[in-house]
Amino acid sequence: MTVDAFSLAVLHGSLIAIARDMKIMTMRTAYTQLWKEQGDLSCCLMDEDGEIVAQDPNGFPIHVTTMPLQLQGALEAVGRGNLRPGDVLATNDPFIGGTHLPDVLVARPVFVEDELCAFACNRGHWADIGGMGPGSYSPATSDIHQEGIFIPPVKLFEAGRPNPGVFEMIMSNIRNRSVGLGDMRAQYASCETAGRRLAALAARYGLGALKAAMGEIIARSERLTRARIAEFPDGTYRARDCLDGDGRSDRKAWVEVRIDIRGSDIVADLTGSSEQSAGGMNCSRSAAASAVQYAIKSISDPENPPNAGSYRPVAVRTRPGTLVDARKPASMVGFGEVCYRVLDATMAALAGAVGDRAIASGSGSTGTVVIAGRRREGGEGHFTSLELSSGAYGARASRDGMNAIRYGPGNAGHVPIEADEMENPLFFEAYEIVPDTGGAGRFRGGNGFVRAFRVEAGGARICLCADRHDTQPPGLSGGRPGAAARYLLDPGSGRERVLPSKTPYIDLAPGTLVHLQSAGGGGYGDPGGRDPAHIAEDLKDGYVTGEGARADYGFTGDPGE
Repeated sequence: MTVDAFSLAVLHGSLIAIARDMKIMTMRTAYTQLWKEQGDLSCCLMDEDGEIVAQDPNGFPIHVTTMPLQLQGALEAVGRGNLRPGDVLATNDPFIGGTHLPDVLVARPVFVEDELCAFACNRGHWADIGGMGPGSYSPATSDIHQEGIFIPPVKLFEAGRPNPGVFEMIMSNIRNRSVGLGDMRAQYASCETAGRRLAALAARYGLGALKAAMGEIIARSERLTRARIAEFPDGTYRARDCLDGDGRSDRKAWVEVRIDIRGSDIVADLTGSSEQSAGGMNCSRSAAASAVQYAIKSISDPENPPNAGSYRPVAVRTRPGTLVDARKPASMVGFGEVCYRVLDATMAALAGAVGDRAIASGSGSTGTVVIAGRRREGGEGHFTSLELSSGAYGARASRDGMNAIRYGPGNAGHVPIEADEMENPLFFEAYEIVPDTGGAGRFRGGNGFVRAFRVEAGGARICLCADRHDTQPPGLSGGRPGAAARYLLDPGSGRERVLPSKTPYIDLAPGTLVHLQSAGGGGYGDPGGRDPAHIAEDLKDGYVTGEGARADYGFTGDPGE
């Protein structure tokens, strides 16, 4: 069956709108700040074969592109023949295509006229999934089971009826039952709503037309992406980049990427990467592939909405037992740090082929910081705040990098300080862009930012799962690296303490000042070629200091000129 161009465009827009509204609905009904403020979740619609047809425009690349493999792994475990209308599946298993245990996938098979036609999927980062400490984050983990409860593919709902045993098993293993149950319900509600809207589309256009449109949407995206890749010169391109350490030692862990371009096909080979780490700095094959796919999509065909067709021209090779394809029971808690390094290395390698389309490395870390403790000294009630303190884009051949914003495969927002103070015993003293942290270049890398706050509660603890404290985000084509991240306790006092990027839970005294400064982005091109007018603008805007302008650019002019 074929679908006319007008109907295809309407159906495509409608499917994207459903995925977008799934995320909005989840954020508006969620309990955790991670979702309602930062948007650390993603939604998509897949066809009956588990291929992405539409994803929410603000979803995480690192979430969405791994969902098909995890869904297909869940279907293999549950059995496609055992699916019934009203069923809802859940899993957080990273070894069948997931990320790490806090990311929980909820998927609803959509039946129309008793025929399976699609899946509505919602993956969100839960504020707590159990494990070694509050927030379920510690770089000291050495085993996946230390991260929290491992949820194999299960049915949350069977034929429309909740499975109380499964709910109780999950909720009994997390620290805040009300938040966990509320967030799971938000995921379920978004999938249920998506199912009703898909059924309405099928009723209006016909089930055959809807399924035909899904197939054509994917096919067209593949053709468009292949046409763009075919413009790249054939060849082999290489790059490597490293992590500060694995959470248990300071030994550098390397990601090596070899890109082979032949016609409209790209093969990304990650087999030369370091062996899987003893700590939490590992990721699954699907997560590593998502970072490669994101890099290639962003420079080949960024204008068109992504779906399964966008990723078909890209093959990713890994070697089991490496940090980019870790074997069970390796810990995956720091998978995001590994994925950022895969992105940076892939982009650096592609720069040899695409030239001015490439982007210098951004801040290169999730910058995850967990602060948890009692709300009041000697009182009842606990709080957990997850600060995703990372943010700056690298520069490109035609524009400076963006300042103080999350980038890349994990593009969550920052919690507004007012919302943070309302919900947690924190008092903010600074939230601002830090000048001179973006790498110098013909175009300047984005500046990082600082969030500084006092912890006003007793019995609080902090842990870090981050990177780019020891290595700086590199520039491209002669651009200089961005500044490294710097996390401190009580800076400028006799109690000042520098925190490593991988810091297991440590105690905080009441009133401790926590100072989190993200890395900056790398610059692009020779700094000597920067337009003096741009330097003057940076000085006026406070993005560069006078000292920085002289040291990096030799600029001695008047900012008012």
